[in-house]
Amino acid sequence: MVDLTTIAEISKDLHISRARIYQIIDSLDDKDKPLKDSDNKYILSQDVVNAIHQYYANNTNKDRQDKSTSSNDQLVNILRRQLDEKDQQINKFQKLLDQQQQLNLSSQKLLENQKSEQNIKSNTVQSRENDSKGDSKNISKQNEKPSNETRENFWKRLFR
Repeated sequence: MVDLTTIAEISKDLHISRARIYQIIDSLDDKDKPLKDSDNKYILSQDVVNAIHQYYANNTNKDRQDKSTSSNDQLVNILRRQLDEKDQQINKFQKLLDQQQQLNLSSQKLLENQKSEQNIKSNTVQSRENDSKGDSKNISKQNEKPSNETRENFWKRLFR
């Protein structure tokens, strides 16, 4: 006698519901589909059981691949959005850095201009002070009384 298996045994074996077994049977090729008996129950031969097992194994792998592909696609999309956001942030920071460098350059030029103006002013003030010091020396020499020696020389030269 041929060893016949029931739907319940196959569902326990594959760890899936009986309804899923019926879906698999409906999806099988016509040559692999089981026949029904007079009570409208499936007659499951070993060939049919093997076809159900093979169909379930193939579709389970495909489902897993589809799920992993789907999750991978989602992950790639998330990573792309993050990458785009990072690119925008980098561009923004580059613009800010350029602005900062321009401000530093302009402030450095202003400082150099101020220093050169201060140098010019200090040179002008120094030259005025030197001029005034030289004038005061000349004035002070003129205001000085001649020494005794100089007086004698003057009189000696005058009466010679």
